[in-house]
Amino acid sequence: MSKRIIGGVMASALIAGALVCGDIFASNQVMTGGSKQGKALWTDYCGMSKEVQGPVDVVLFTQSPRTAKGDPYQNYPHYVSEGSRIVSFNLKTKELKVLTNDFASAFDPCTYWDGKKFTFAGIHKKGGGCQIWEMNIDGSGIRQMTDYKGTCRSPIYYAAGSIEEGQGRIIWRDRYFEGDWKERGTVEKTGFIIFAGSPDGVMDEFHNPYAYNLFRLDTQGGHVTERITGHVLSGIEFPHLNTSIDQITYNVSSNYDPALTPDGNILFSSVQANGSRAEGKGRVLLEVDNWDGAYPRAIYGNCPDEIGGACGRSQAKITFGDRKLVYVESPYMNWGVGQLAAVSWDAPYNKTYERLTKDDGGLYRSPYPLPDDRMLVSYAERGDFGIYWFDCKNGKAGELVYNDPEWNDHQPAPVYIKYKPRWINTFTAGKNFGVTTVTYQPFDQVKVEGYPHSWGTWICFDTTLTDTKVGPYPSERAKVMKPGDVKAVRIVQGVQCVEPDASRFKAGVGSHLVGGCRSSSNSGTAFQQRRIIGYQYVEDDGSVVTSQTADTPYYIQILDDRGMAVQSGLSWAYLRPYHGRICSGCHDGSYRGRAFQNQHTKALYNWWYDDRSHYDSPFAFAYLKLDKNGIYQGVKHGEDVVVPSDVYYGGPSGTTSQPVEGLTDEKRRTVDFRRDIQPIIDAKCAGCHNANNPPDLSGGGELASVDGVAAFSRSYNSLLEAQRGKDPNLGGKYVHPSSAINSLLIWRLYEEALSQFASRENVFPIEGRVMHDKFLTQDERYLFVEWIDIGAQWDNIQGPDFYPGYHAR
Repeated sequence: MSKRIIGGVMASALIAGALVCGDIFASNQVMTGGSKQGKALWTDYCGMSKEVQGPVDVVLFTQSPRTAKGDPYQNYPHYVSEGSRIVSFNLKTKELKVLTNDFASAFDPCTYWDGKKFTFAGIHKKGGGCQIWEMNIDGSGIRQMTDYKGTCRSPIYYAAGSIEEGQGRIIWRDRYFEGDWKERGTVEKTGFIIFAGSPDGVMDEFHNPYAYNLFRLDTQGGHVTERITGHVLSGIEFPHLNTSIDQITYNVSSNYDPALTPDGNILFSSVQANGSRAEGKGRVLLEVDNWDGAYPRAIYGNCPDEIGGACGRSQAKITFGDRKLVYVESPYMNWGVGQLAAVSWDAPYNKTYERLTKDDGGLYRSPYPLPDDRMLVSYAERGDFGIYWFDCKNGKAGELVYNDPEWNDHQPAPVYIKYKPRWINTFTAGKNFGVTTVTYQPFDQVKVEGYPHSWGTWICFDTTLTDTKVGPYPSERAKVMKPGDVKAVRIVQGVQCVEPDASRFKAGVGSHLVGGCRSSSNSGTAFQQRRIIGYQYVEDDGSVVTSQTADTPYYIQILDDRGMAVQSGLSWAYLRPYHGRICSGCHDGSYRGRAFQNQHTKALYNWWYDDRSHYDSPFAFAYLKLDKNGIYQGVKHGEDVVVPSDVYYGGPSGTTSQPVEGLTDEKRRTVDFRRDIQPIIDAKCAGCHNANNPPDLSGGGELASVDGVAAFSRSYNSLLEAQRGKDPNLGGKYVHPSSAINSLLIWRLYEEALSQFASRENVFPIEGRVMHDKFLTQDERYLFVEWIDIGAQWDNIQGPDFYPGYHAR
């Protein structure tokens, strides 16, 4: 690469309570490319220029046996190799040293800021599963960092607070805005480790035996957080290791490959596969988040028109000079190798997309950009991966660093003194309190009991503001909606697939139904188990605000005057405890919305000035109110208020200390076909609908065998039947999963054309027509609507139950 002048300011933004702080790059930075050492200069906040990268004389990397189990890159990100090891290679002396002889397998090295130690994932020869470890750069001083019941991998260091040698003071005061500051001790000035973890026994939305999310690891037993915020980190504690971990992202599929951005965010890959999204294939997007999970936002790969489609995007990192977001673009979602692609970090759009590597028949992995603008890569032409300096000009692997033909060499981690980005001030949950690190003061209006934590709040300025086209798919709008047309939102929770009894679960058994290969014995559709967190009313200007349980994957549906979903968001969102999330609309941004025009929304105004702030948050309601004609009349509580059971209002700064009767996770409602829908069908539908008058709703709850497998009842098989010549991701003959408003079954139950997307011609025959809108009560009709809108699953009850279901013989 040629010499370039680098300048610019990384943006700072204050959104949803998360303060994103940037850094200023120096000018006159020399960019060399290739293998030649260059200079990397940085300008700090005081305008002082300093060199942030000295010589790189040593590189750590992983060596994996050249076998399917030794290097399972086709099972990405569940990359737990057998027999891998981490080695140190001196670029001058060419000396190779094995550092992890005590491990059955070790991989994913990441060096510390001062280059004196590194963290990695590994399985010790004494057992204990795949955990996070730390050791000195010479192989001494091994320390176990996690004892997690699952798989841990891809650790990186995060500079939270001042990171330097010595002790830092813990400053704390008793009350929010009350009392004197006190010193409560000292703790070493270390930061966090961010890693990806998957608990044992879970499956993702493709029924793979893993589901990764990001965790932060407090290396001082929670006291790193205490030094920053005044309270010990609450999470999963390992007292025997003096560490604590806290899950910071919540995805029903996987978030993995964390990397540090120059402005102090966490960059990672995220599999978004909610139901029929992207023709049922799902998407892998690049996303960033704060160090506590407070502010996730998509960077590239989320939108259907972005280059690459449903390909894999992994191992992303940001170059320092031209600020490119470089990643491995794989032909398949679960591959960890492919070609190198990039978009601009400052403008991550299609117009800045470029393929960095030429199509020479080789495969790339593990890009590692250095501050002086060189980049290490792992490359293989015929299956033997080696470490190379990347030739930026010619777009291919350049000068060889190391290649052992007996091993696959990958995951390079050069050893040098790293620049520590400014850590992002944010908001976190402590042992008993929420704590804002912007003011370093405890927020003690709400007490936390247990883990995961309690609740958060989100607001949408305009639920009608969207550039999503009108269409028949769930992610599209079923019809145009203006302010006042959206009556409420439904908040739907994704449930992690956990099946302790393998004989009661089978993937793909609904392949004859609309779910195809994404189906399972829980669901004949691509939508896995769901629960309804609740409903919230929408103001007549289209705005809505609600509070709900935190640390829970969810998405929202906007509802019309019949309480039917007009559009479903098919990306998984989540709230951290006591955090807020703000959106200005769906797929539109704030530039055409009220945020840009500085207009007040009714939801925000009424919530704030009606004294319904954090002291009295507008928690979601359990049900909708519908009149006898099925028209929306508002929201209502059920037998239980949809409020987390560990919440109480008040405290020294509040106005009340009365406990709130809450709804526990176990009581959160869902619609289960076997329990809720089948009895209605048996009582009021099966008498007329049979094999001679389809759909065939006869047979009760008895399981009907299809291709030798009995997983669903005859009525479920009939209702979820695919329609010949029709995209199954759109729906079937009678039911469009996640879109009751476009389903023939609901049109006939309401005897009304509910959208412009008729599922077939002659929906309402004139001759011999039977009017179905009088057979069911309004509550029964709306159960069918809810069942279809949340995915039309067969079994929506997590874990074992006594209702009919698949059982291997």
